[in-house]
Amino acid sequence: MQDEGGVVEGPHDGSSQHLTVQSSHALNRAQQAAQQSGIQYNIFIGAAQARSVAATAPPIVVPQLKIASETLRGRADLLEYAGGFIGTARPGATSEPRVTVLYGLGGVGKTTLALEIAHRAIQNHHKVWWIPADEIESMRSALYALAFSLGAQDEDFDHAHPSDVLWRYLNSLDHSWLLVIDNADDPAALGSSSGGIQQGTEWLRPPAVDRNGIIISSRNGRPERWASWIRMCHVPPLTPEAGARILVDLARHAGDEQEAISLSAALGGVPLALELAGRYLASAATDPFPGEDTLRSFTAYQVNFDRRLGHVDMPVEGSGESAGSRRALTTTWEISLDLLERQGHDLARPLLRLLSCCGLSPVPYRVVIRPEALEGSELFPQPTAQRIGSSLRALDGLGLISIDLVPRIHEQTDDAGTWESRLTMHPLVRTVTRQNMHRQGVLQAYLAVLATTMDKVSAELDPNNAYHWPRWSILASHCTAPLELIGQLQIRDADLVRTFLRAAERSAWYRYMAGQYMQASIDYQLLLDAAERALGAVSAEALSISNNLARSIRDGGDNARAQAMLRTLVATADASLGSEHPTVLSIRLNLGRTLREGGQVTTAESDLRALLDDDRRVLGELHADTIATALNLGVCLRLQSRFDEAEVVYRQVLSDWRQAHSAAELTTLDIRFELAETMHQKGDLAQAESELRDLLATASGVYGEAHPNTLIIRHGLAGVLRSSGRLEAANVEFREVLRLQRGELGPEHPLSRATEAALEDRGTS
Repeated sequence: MQDEGGVVEGPHDGSSQHLTVQSSHALNRAQQAAQQSGIQYNIFIGAAQARSVAATAPPIVVPQLKIASETLRGRADLLEYAGGFIGTARPGATSEPRVTVLYGLGGVGKTTLALEIAHRAIQNHHKVWWIPADEIESMRSALYALAFSLGAQDEDFDHAHPSDVLWRYLNSLDHSWLLVIDNADDPAALGSSSGGIQQGTEWLRPPAVDRNGIIISSRNGRPERWASWIRMCHVPPLTPEAGARILVDLARHAGDEQEAISLSAALGGVPLALELAGRYLASAATDPFPGEDTLRSFTAYQVNFDRRLGHVDMPVEGSGESAGSRRALTTTWEISLDLLERQGHDLARPLLRLLSCCGLSPVPYRVVIRPEALEGSELFPQPTAQRIGSSLRALDGLGLISIDLVPRIHEQTDDAGTWESRLTMHPLVRTVTRQNMHRQGVLQAYLAVLATTMDKVSAELDPNNAYHWPRWSILASHCTAPLELIGQLQIRDADLVRTFLRAAERSAWYRYMAGQYMQASIDYQLLLDAAERALGAVSAEALSISNNLARSIRDGGDNARAQAMLRTLVATADASLGSEHPTVLSIRLNLGRTLREGGQVTTAESDLRALLDDDRRVLGELHADTIATALNLGVCLRLQSRFDEAEVVYRQVLSDWRQAHSAAELTTLDIRFELAETMHQKGDLAQAESELRDLLATASGVYGEAHPNTLIIRHGLAGVLRSSGRLEAANVEFREVLRLQRGELGPEHPLSRATEAALEDRGTS
């Protein structure tokens, strides 16, 4: 077996990077399974990792009601239908099935309805948990946290899929419970590529006891995306009469019932639009110095709304909302923003626009919105912390954003609060604000401000440092989201793209270093598309990104595809950049390793020897890529049973590397692993076992028990145990390695196949 999947030939930018030993909670996002669906699913198996993931989870307690129960209008029938299993329905009403999806267009009030059901369940003595599903990683962390809150122990995760652990404890509870999963717009995130959620064996399952239930809110109402045992419950817009009652509740003195009904009908019965209009009128009524343009009544608001509505041309992007609903919503919040400007919150509109360029997950606003970063922009006049804070509070007060001050990452550092302070924006507000900016021709100006900020923030985090990984997990989606937007709108501003690429490349490299090979491949493909479109297919940026994309594809298990990509890439890069360019040398190194891992060892040796001479001449003896080339050359020698030659190379490589790098870095571990393998194959079993056990302890503590490098070391230990005649102990290790590899990398990954073959060779699979 070739156990070189963990050898790292240097980071994407060719610089010397390192990983340091840090506390286990920093590994919360360290692994994801390479599922065939193209969606990444965290399968954190192992006691230390399970606990560290749970430590980074958002709160799972039920939030406070957004609307008092007595003012929740027009939803009585839905509450009875969807909440039947919690004891709030009429006697005799059915409680089957016990899993209900509340679906409807954005802004229609699905979360509000789920909150009401949750609070009614609490009043009926149910135990209730709230899982936010806006962002897949934080949703999985919350599910881990739920398992621990139910009594799960660290060791429960050592030999079971985490969803099995969760459901074992859920189904063992002797009291009634309700689980709410909010904003689960992608049903696949609750399942897996093999069976989705249809079989009810993944994160989403039907409760075993009738008194328990699950409520899911989602914009996805396609039954085929869910499962036959799930009840689909459509949440429609409100009737004009029900909407009018919301308006009157919020702005009692703005007019009579008929005027409220008329405005409600104009707003399409969408609760979010009704709330924005009502909050506007309530704020206007308390303004001590209202301007001439301030709208004080339902009728005045509707006249202004109707006049402005016709000027909004809002395309629909397949999310299920009608163009009319979007026009109604965007008009209401533009009216609200006008009011905030008149009240002195002139930063409210530009801040909302800037935030809309970020990703869907909660935004660490104290990191992204830095006064010093906004000072040079004409878009943000006098961006002091006080003025920014006042405008954010005003946006929160009118319902355009929601500020969350609940600690999540539990870091004991001076600036932990900076990262814990986050805000969310309704997905529809985000989408339509982006579209408005694009239509008005101001989007690129805001993207330029965000690009500078994200470049600076990401530069302060080391993607190779495990201690920074929790923060990367918060920041990563906001590094790539602007590039998605740029791609959708076909923006070709080279300087803008270059700036965003720097942040996004750091983010993608974090994914790769954390063992998230499939997600890294997805991110690098996004980066490559942006680079080729704006900078050209043979630009230095595009070629470097292509190199890392091929690397991620290879480590994700597709060596043949990576090899084909790299052969083409090295010729293209050589012609474009010149044979001595560092990027060309890095591509050659990547190709040499890929050839070697693909079984072409003699070819790889020849190529790597030639590359090593060039590296030493161009980069220097101690450059990270030079050392990595020598390491890969040593592997080729070992694979040809030239053990003495390999050992000489390894010991020199280790000496060179340790001059500037720590004992816990991945490459340090890789070099020591190669030495241990050489000892094993030379017959020095006792020394090999001692070295591998020491390596395994370090790798497990720093990177987690299921990191690909850790599993390679463990596989090597199993081989030593077998060679020393301890067959049963070896087979136990091989079986556990195979189980973890199948979960983390997938059953078709070459490393999984190799471990399976090792078991089959001895007839023990």
